[in-house]
Amino acid sequence: MSDAETSARHLLDLCRRAERIGSWQFSAFLTLAEQDEFALSPLSDGLPYHFWGGTEWAERKILATGDAELSGPPDYPLVPVRVSPVSARFAEELEHRDFLGALMNLGISRNLLGDLYVRDHQAVFFCLDAIADYLLSSLTSVRRTPVTASAVSPEDELLQPIFREICFTVASERLDAIVAGFASLSRGQAAQLFPASRVLVNGRVETSPSGKLKPGDILTVRGTGKAIYQGITRETRKGRLLVSLKQYA
Repeated sequence: MSDAETSARHLLDLCRRAERIGSWQFSAFLTLAEQDEFALSPLSDGLPYHFWGGTEWAERKILATGDAELSGPPDYPLVPVRVSPVSARFAEELEHRDFLGALMNLGISRNLLGDLYVRDHQAVFFCLDAIADYLLSSLTSVRRTPVTASAVSPEDELLQPIFREICFTVASERLDAIVAGFASLSRGQAAQLFPASRVLVNGRVETSPSGKLKPGDILTVRGTGKAIYQGITRETRKGRLLVSLKQYA
């Protein structure tokens, strides 16, 4: 049985358990691909569930399954955490991988953590409440920088992503054309990214340069960044298509 099938069956078991005991059940954090795998599975037809990651922009989400009429609104087992240097003046230039690496070094599995945003030497993310106390007391440094971890409000400003709108023209809606414009590459250079597994759509590695994006799809080009595809805004007089994306800053 594949990992995807195992994950789908586990989520199905959660849905059945929620129906059986009449209370909300929650999964660990799921990637976009895992969410998609379950949503498209015939096993999920007719089951009461939804995905939530702490904010409407979240990619990594937990599955919540239950009946609000019987059990009331769900009490999501999520805790928002902010990690800040003890002294911003002497902090290193910390990046996403530095914060994530420090969390992994504590023995925390990636599926216990949601999206992680980094800005101004700080990181903020949601974690499952089961590990919150351990994380808050144990995370004291990132690389060589002393840090403090504290629970914050779900409305914390760092949890609100910053987007930069970018527009460019393409000859067609083919994915390799969009990737080339997004990464400022030629079509030939963009095509080489696909066999190298550097292009992802909604969390899945995309191997077909001829695919097309739908508005709302999340495009990731490793080494360039991540953006939400907005779609075609208009056609130019020369017949080219002007496309718009919201890039995560």
